[in-house]
Amino acid sequence: MNHEYQINTDWKRLADQIVMPNQRVLVLGASDTGKSTFCRYLIDCGCAESLKVALVDADIGQSQIGPPTTVGMQHYDSSQESDISQSEDTIDALYFVGAISPQRNLLPTLTGTRLMVDSAINQNAEFIVVDTTGYVHNDAAAMLKQQKIDLIRPNHIVCIGRSKDLERIIGCYRSFNWLTIHYLLPHRLVRKKSSEARKKNRGSKFRQYFDDSELQEIPFEQIRGARTPFFNGRIANQKELEFLSGLTENDVVYAEWGQRSVSLIARRKLTQASTKKLKDYLSLTYVASETASYFDQRLVGMLNDSGITVGIGIIEALDYNNKELQVRCQSGIASDVKVLQFGEYQFSDKL
Repeated sequence: MNHEYQINTDWKRLADQIVMPNQRVLVLGASDTGKSTFCRYLIDCGCAESLKVALVDADIGQSQIGPPTTVGMQHYDSSQESDISQSEDTIDALYFVGAISPQRNLLPTLTGTRLMVDSAINQNAEFIVVDTTGYVHNDAAAMLKQQKIDLIRPNHIVCIGRSKDLERIIGCYRSFNWLTIHYLLPHRLVRKKSSEARKKNRGSKFRQYFDDSELQEIPFEQIRGARTPFFNGRIANQKELEFLSGLTENDVVYAEWGQRSVSLIARRKLTQASTKKLKDYLSLTYVASETASYFDQRLVGMLNDSGITVGIGIIEALDYNNKELQVRCQSGIASDVKVLQFGEYQFSDKL
C-alpha cells in the first residue's frame, strides 16, 4: 500500500464495493478535489487483492503517467505501488493529445482515452481506473465527459464532490443498469493549487521526461505529418521556390505540392491578397502558409510503423537544405519514427 497519502474512511468503504475483477471505474470531479490521489488508492487496493490493475491517466494537464499533453496507461501488480515518481521507462502505452487542456482538443482527448483503455484490456487488465481532468464547467466539458462515459462504458462512476456541473454530466445515466454512480466528498487535506503551481508541476514533468533526451535528425522523406499540412506532399525544388517567392512577394523557404494545393513556409506571414493571388494564378483549392515560428519548440507525438506512440519530441530546428528536422527526444527512437503528430503546445523557451 502506498502511504504517501492519508486514507479517507469513505474511500475504504467505497473500495470494498468496487475493487473486484472485470470492473472499470471512471473518476470525475473539478480540479483540486483529490481525484488523482483517490485513483492511486484504488490502484493500491487492486494490487492488494492480487488483481491485474491498470491506470489510464487522461489528466493531460497534470499527468501522473507520462508527460503532460498525453494520455498514459500503466499496469500494476501486487509487487508494485502506484508511485507517481516511477521511471518514465515503465509507461506501458501513450497517446499524444498535444495540449494541456481538453478545450479545443475534445476529439484527441476522447480518442486517446479509449485507445488507452483498449490497450489495458488487450494486456489483460482485470481492474481499470480512469483519471480525468477537472474540466467540468461548461457545455463542451459536459459533452466531453458524457462521450467519454459512452466510449469507456465504465461499471462505476465516482463523483468527487457534488455540484450542478457533475449532475449535468451524469444525470442522464442514472437509469442504466450497467452503471453505478457513487459520490465522495473531497478529501479534507486537499488544497487548491494556483495556476503558477500547476505550471511549475508541468515544467517539472517535462524536464523529467526529457532528462535523458538528445537532439536527433529525422529526414523529411522518413516521415509523414499528422495534424499538420506539412510532410505529406512533393517537396518543391529551388526553381519552384523562386517562382512562389515572386508570386507572393515574399521569401518562400520551403513548400510542398499536393492535389491542387500547396503548403509553404515563408519569412513573413502571407497576406490574404497574396494567398488569393496564389490560388487564382495556380488554380489551387487549398493554400496553407506558415512562418518558421510554427515549428519552433513545438511538441510532437512520434509514431512507429505500427501506429504506436514511441515517445514525444520537441522540434528544435528545420534544415531546409538537408531536408531534415532536428528533434529532441529519447535516445534511439528517431530511426523508428514514421509519423509525427503535431500538437498545439509550444515551449516558450528551451528546456
